Amino acid sequence: GGTDLLFDIEAGLRRAEHVVSLQDVRELSVVDDADDHVSIGAGCTAREVRSSPVIQSFFPEITDMVTTFASPQIRTRATVAGNICSAVPCGDFPVILMALGAEVELMSSKRIRKVALEGFFTGPRETVLEKNELLTRIVVPKKESGAGASFMKFQRRASNSLAVASVASYLRIAGGRCSEARIVLGSVAPIPLLAAQAGALLVGQAVSDEAVAHAAETARDEAKPITDVRGSADFRRRLVQVLTGRTLKRAQRAAEEPKT
Repeated sequence: GGTDLLFDIEAGLRRAEHVVSLQDVRELSVVDDADDHVSIGAGCTAREVRSSPVIQSFFPEITDMVTTFASPQIRTRATVAGNICSAVPCGDFPVILMALGAEVELMSSKRIRKVALEGFFTGPRETVLEKNELLTRIVVPKKESGAGASFMKFQRRASNSLAVASVASYLRIAGGRCSEARIVLGSVAPIPLLAAQAGALLVGQAVSDEAVAHAAETARDEAKPITDVRGSADFRRRLVQVLTGRTLKRAQRAAEEPKT
């Protein structure tokens, strides 16, 4: 949608002799419901994702995330792939999509390859995307029975504000115990950070208040925040602990609620 790119060019952060819009390539703006996954076209805007019946049905946590994403004007233009490829540490879509186990499809004139989203980012504004490639779609596996996810972020204003810290949690519960857990942190590391140790603590355990508190403390310790104008490193660590605890409990409730 150009909401980042054109601003960066005008600010002198990037140079471009030509800018090509892909807005009219309608194949890139399709949300497709497949057997075991949902495919989100790279050109889908945040608004289109939020209003998609497919996303609302299978991934209400993505719908909830979009309600806090930028302003209504930006949501109408900004695309999912743009938010991913910008590779800024405070991006919202990468955090929830990584927690859901998404992968991206990268296409060039010579090949198509798929990359797990957690392996897509290499640094701030840096990815594995090659110069001759386009990110064409995001593939999100449908949640299995007994799974739930949640996203929360702290921002300085109620809307149109970058995250000071964000957390997305995914849990799958079977027989009263956690069989799979992923906790992803945003705005507290150079890239969206999978808190692997925190997630591992929950696997095989009942998702008790004590287990959640331990995982939240571990996620806090795994964070690698900096101090900037939006918040101090210590404040961000505390936010990670609080948001991790809250998103884990929300994911647990979603996983345990009866499905109609």
